[in-house]
Amino acid sequence: MIRKINRIFQDYMREKRLKIGKNIWDRKNKEKIIEDNNFIEDNNIKSILFLRYDGKIGDMVINTIMFREIKKSYPEIKIGVVTRGGAKDIISNNKNVDKIYEYNKKTSEVKKLAREIALEKYDLLIDFSEMLRVNQMMFINMCKAKINIGINKKDWNLFEVSLKSIDYHYHISNLYLEILKFLGIKNIVRKYDLFPTNYMIEKLNLKNKKYVVFNPYAASKHRSFNLENMIKISEIILEKNFDKLILIGTKNHLSELERIKKRFGDKIIIPETENILEVVELISKANLVVTPDTSIVHIAATFERKMLCIYRREIGKEDKNSILWGPNYDQARVIYVDEKVKNGEEIDINKIKIEKLKEKIDEI
Repeated sequence: MIRKINRIFQDYMREKRLKIGKNIWDRKNKEKIIEDNNFIEDNNIKSILFLRYDGKIGDMVINTIMFREIKKSYPEIKIGVVTRGGAKDIISNNKNVDKIYEYNKKTSEVKKLAREIALEKYDLLIDFSEMLRVNQMMFINMCKAKINIGINKKDWNLFEVSLKSIDYHYHISNLYLEILKFLGIKNIVRKYDLFPTNYMIEKLNLKNKKYVVFNPYAASKHRSFNLENMIKISEIILEKNFDKLILIGTKNHLSELERIKKRFGDKIIIPETENILEVVELISKANLVVTPDTSIVHIAATFERKMLCIYRREIGKEDKNSILWGPNYDQARVIYVDEKVKNGEEIDINKIKIEKLKEKIDEI
């Protein structure tokens, strides 16, 4: 009861803070813009700043479409990206990104970075947030780009252009394609763009070997496999004609993964990776990828690897998540964990029917 009251109070205060923040920061001397055939050329855009301060790796993978397609048509345009964490690492050697700015949530750091960016005088800023927090409003205001584009921001003064919000009946990449078309980019190729390391395959002696990458983990326990299911899934994979099974996890997961290796022996590899691009390299050559709904789905999609991904779906409700964030290519297969849950509860991925998973792996 106390937790419920606290949640109601926090929601109420959040709404108040957002209103106050909007009153302070939703200000801009709007540029007169031309929305004709080619937004970039008509408005003399020479530099574009992308805001991806959420640090989500999957979103950034899909965003790489935009970096490449803009550079393909306008190689002289400067592209800057504001991001953090693993999303920063995923584009650290992207040849289509000219400058990466690391976002820190601390208000003092937000102001410091915004002042640095303001000195560079970007012509166009593109923000992908459907909802802006106060620090993000302040950041956009202080970056002082000539033109700001936002998603579903019709009633904001901070944005010259408001593009339609996400359509949950289509894959998220459609939103990026629509923005590119609005900018005047033509002949768009939908493929994502990642530049992995080139030493992990050799380091782990995987060259010319058939191997599977199994990622058991996601952002929450309800979306991650427990040890019992990890063992069952590993056993199913190892029954097939693969040379190695690579288990992916963070340093916090190592002790759990070692228990699986102890059970199955040398066919299991638990790589000690330093960054996400080393994981990207392993996925890029895998014969099969098995993962819940995480950024790994989009990384595997980049290289069109055979993939089995596991999504959750509430019985009786429209399935929007797996459409919006699905793999979106022919070599991938999806298994749904269907469950009816009470309000506020989460579907547990560990309710998966293992026989169903086995059938899909046979199919692949």
